[in-house]
Parts: sequence; C-alpha cells; structure tokens
Amino acid sequence: MRVLVTGIAGFAGPVVAAALLEAGHEVHGLVRGAGPWPRLAGLPLAPGALHRGDLAEGRFPDLVRELAPDAVVHLAALSFAPAAERDPAGAYRTNLGGTLAVLAAARAHAPRARVLIVTSSDVYGDVRAEELPVVEETPLRPVSVYGASKAAADIAAAQWARAYGLDVVRARPFNHTGPGQDAAFVCSALARQLALIEAAKQDPVVRVGNADPVRDFSDVRDIAAGYVALLERGRTGEAYNLCSGDGVSIAEVIALLRTHARVPVRVHSDPALRRAHDVPRIVGSHATATEHTGWRPARQLSATLRDLLEDWRARIAAGG
Repeated sequence: MRVLVTGIAGFAGPVVAAALLEAGHEVHGLVRGAGPWPRLAGLPLAPGALHRGDLAEGRFPDLVRELAPDAVVHLAALSFAPAAERDPAGAYRTNLGGTLAVLAAARAHAPRARVLIVTSSDVYGDVRAEELPVVEETPLRPVSVYGASKAAADIAAAQWARAYGLDVVRARPFNHTGPGQDAAFVCSALARQLALIEAAKQDPVVRVGNADPVRDFSDVRDIAAGYVALLERGRTGEAYNLCSGDGVSIAEVIALLRTHARVPVRVHSDPALRRAHDVPRIVGSHATATEHTGWRPARQLSATLRDLLEDWRARIAAGG
C-alpha cells in the first residue's frame, strides 16, 4: 500500500514509518515547518516522500489528490495534555479540526483509502473501578480538554464512516513511551532526570508529581506495530484499544528505572508537578485488536524503560 502518514516527524511518526516500511508498504509523510528531522534521517524513504505542509493550511487535499494513497495514518495532534488545558480552542482546532481535514480530503480525493484515525485512551476519562479493564464499549467520559478533543475526533471519524461510507478505523492507544520521547511526558521526564543525575548535572533527587495514578504503559514500537496491524487487518468502522493490559503506578515506573540507574537517587513529590485532573487508575484490554488482527504487545516495560534511559544518556552526552 501507498501510505500517507500525518505527523510523521513526531514521537511515534518515525517508528510507525519504520514499521510500515518493514511490512513492505510505500511511505509518504506530512511534516510541519523546516527540517532537518533527525529521527527520520535513518529511514529508507524514497526521494520526495516527505511533504511539507499543515493540515490547517488547506493544501492537504491537493497532496491527497496527487499521491492517491491507499491508506492514511493520522498521527498529527496536540498530544500534551497541559498544553491543551492552556489553549482549549487550539486543542480542538488541531485534534478535531485536523481529523476533519483528513476525512474531508480522503472523501474528496481517495474515497477508497483506509483511514486510520489515532485518538487516545484519554477519551475514556472518568473510568469507574468496576469498568476495568477498559473495553471499546466503555462510555467516553473525558475529564481533560485533551481527552475531550480526542473524543470529538473519535466520534467524528465514526460518523464519517457511517454517513459517507469511508473505510475508517479508529485506534485508541494507551500511554506509550520509548526512545525519542519528549521530556514533557512522565516516563521520559523521569528517565531524563536519572540521566542528568548520572552525568552530575542534577542533584540526586528525582522530582515527580503524583506517583499514585496507575496507567497502562506500552512500548511505542509495539503501538506502531498495532497501527500497521489495524491498517492491514482491522475492520471498517471499528475502534480498537492498543495497550499492554497491565496497570503500573508512576511509583512503580520510578522503581523500574532505578534498577537501571548507575547511581543511587532519592524521590521527592513536588505538588507543583501534579495535574489538576488525574484519573486514579486506567488499564485497558486489547482483546478486540488481538481477536481481529492477531496483534499483541511484545515488549516488557522494564526493557522499554532501559532503552529510554539509554537514549537520554546519549542525548545528554551529546548536549541535549
């Protein structure tokens, strides 16, 4: 398949592109702003496979018409929840508006293309204890602006599939991490602090907000493989959770990272780092994705965190 990936230069984008290439697909990507994009440099993309542009500019339909893709993977999003809280209108404009732009371009210029719309487990929001593990039929009760903007995109994608006959599949990835992740996200922020401590660039204290919430963490490489599986074998109109199925608290993440640390550290809970809306526990079920596509997560969280810490060691040694 010829696959167009929006947000290809983001955290998951290069990993998804690599998984698509490994599966034998032709990959094109939409990138914002000026290059270079270091994490894309090592990918065997064809000349001219990267296309500059922005979904908000209105030129995306021209790109879809010119490429005539067999599939679109829509990753482009505002994905940092605190940023969405600071700019709700911008979050909806990016997450809902961008999704509508992708759907409209596909409807107009590639009506037979499969469109994979990536939303988030944050669409579930206020999950009750008796509803765990979360399945795709669990009601959407988002509590954050980010979650609500993604839920709006999810609902819109389902509506376009029903109303206009588009081949839409929705992915709802739970928390995922791995090498290359921005330090704004919890696992990466913790790994970066450990690497700074090891390099004697920070006092031996790891600062964290609320360490009690339990989340379902996966390796970004497993999630990317899940996107490929949904693209190839997912069922039109369906939504799919992509997750590990295991609940791990932030405190447990810190404990796992400490097993890979080269120096002893202390942990300090900083109220300033706490989020206003923290769901106590959210753990998903990937049973539907496994049943329909055969996908299941393959990597252990401890190994993922080890790789993330190694990545931060290298970034800090290089002056990052």
